[in-house]
Amino acid sequence: MFRFFKTSVFLYLLLLGAKEVLAQTVEYTATTTLSISICGNSIREGSEVCDTGSINGQYSTSTANRTCANNCLAWAPYCGDSVTQPSFGENCDDGNNTSMDRCSNVCQIEDLPSGGGGGGGAGNYVPGSPSALPETKLVVEGKAYPQASVSILRDGAAVGVVKADSKGNFSFSTTQITPGVTTIGYWAQDDAGLRSVAITTTLTVTANAVTTISGAYLPPTINLDKKSAKKGELITAFGSTIPTAKVVGYINSPQQFIKETTATENGKWSIKIDTSPLTEEFHTVKAIFQTYLNGNLVRSAFSQAIPFFVGTGTGKFLSADLNKDGKVNLADFSILLFYWGSRGPMGDINDDGKVSLPDFSIMLAQWTG
Repeated sequence: MFRFFKTSVFLYLLLLGAKEVLAQTVEYTATTTLSISICGNSIREGSEVCDTGSINGQYSTSTANRTCANNCLAWAPYCGDSVTQPSFGENCDDGNNTSMDRCSNVCQIEDLPSGGGGGGGAGNYVPGSPSALPETKLVVEGKAYPQASVSILRDGAAVGVVKADSKGNFSFSTTQITPGVTTIGYWAQDDAGLRSVAITTTLTVTANAVTTISGAYLPPTINLDKKSAKKGELITAFGSTIPTAKVVGYINSPQQFIKETTATENGKWSIKIDTSPLTEEFHTVKAIFQTYLNGNLVRSAFSQAIPFFVGTGTGKFLSADLNKDGKVNLADFSILLFYWGSRGPMGDINDDGKVSLPDFSIMLAQWTG
């Protein structure tokens, strides 16, 4: 494996070296600012989150007395950090150091009094019962397209797929989630097989509570009926979005052109692009939706940008140009790495159902820098 990696890096550098020989030499001046910090000197410096000196890394029984981790980039475990630490004697942690709330100030399960009288209501707690502590749960709710398949990612790996209803609404929930900081992503595939871009958000999942991501609105899917046209011909952009939402298409050229339409009841939309005012070169088109939800105007993020060529011939399309900026470079390589080992929605250049070494090889062959 190591030999293969070395060979891949050699080929990569050889490719870049060949392009440098052919390119005109450009000189750059780089300025680097260094920050030096010492973890353990009781002084918070540089990128340190904390520094409690020689006691760094020790467990604490309270938030007030918590210590810093050994690398000074996070706090060491403590009672009150919302993460149950059995190795330190904790059998609960509700994120505070308050007693009489089923988890004591030193993170021990409490046997609360019944409150007297009548036979125990919903507020009574029985140690060891299923209601002792709520499950840690993640919920993702939003809108995609009617009958779309919505994929949910956690830290880049797929954790579930749900089906949107006829209005494009979807909801996903799981208790297979570890408390702490995590990155959640979601993307959708419409009933025509078109995929959206992936939207990601980083958040902290709280232990023994329901963490909900609401307003997970996916941008429209988009494609073109043709990727090249003679000047004066029409090109149709189309896709899926929230039913009856307004779709705004942005045609990028030396001068930006904007076209609007309204999606049908089943979420389908299309825009005619007149190429007459466009220069004879490559252009891109991307789209957003906007609609009113609960009285508030909501706008989605941009869809992916789809390139097309105006003029004679077809131009040269680069399949490894994942962000559709006309170049294959580190930006595209970063996208490839993000989806590595998954099935997309981006990065699967050879369409074999997985982002892997063959896609990386194609990217190297098309590298422009």
